[in-house]
Amino acid sequence: MNIVFFKRPKPRSFNYRPIYYDPVKEEAEERKKARNSTREGDLKEHMRAEIRRKWGVERSQAGIKSHMVRSFIYIIFAIFIIYILFFTDIVTKMVSLFLR
Repeated sequence: MNIVFFKRPKPRSFNYRPIYYDPVKEEAEERKKARNSTREGDLKEHMRAEIRRKWGVERSQAGIKSHMVRSFIYIIFAIFIIYILFFTDIVTKMVSLFLR
């Protein structure tokens, strides 16, 4: 144990301020900005905002469709495997081949 005659400084505290991301608020601010740019006559900015908005909608719809197709394929594959396991003798034939 060290004996200290001088006062030691306190350690610096951790100063963390979390930053929250709210997509609904971001989208509302973009719409407000697009609306204001249209009023001011900034056609170029209005066109950019409109393209961004449309691309976002198309991406979300494409994502939902691809997710549904993928889920459907997984379900069909699972049903096929279950059918093979319970209603055919492929499994018993394979087991008998390994036991020989």
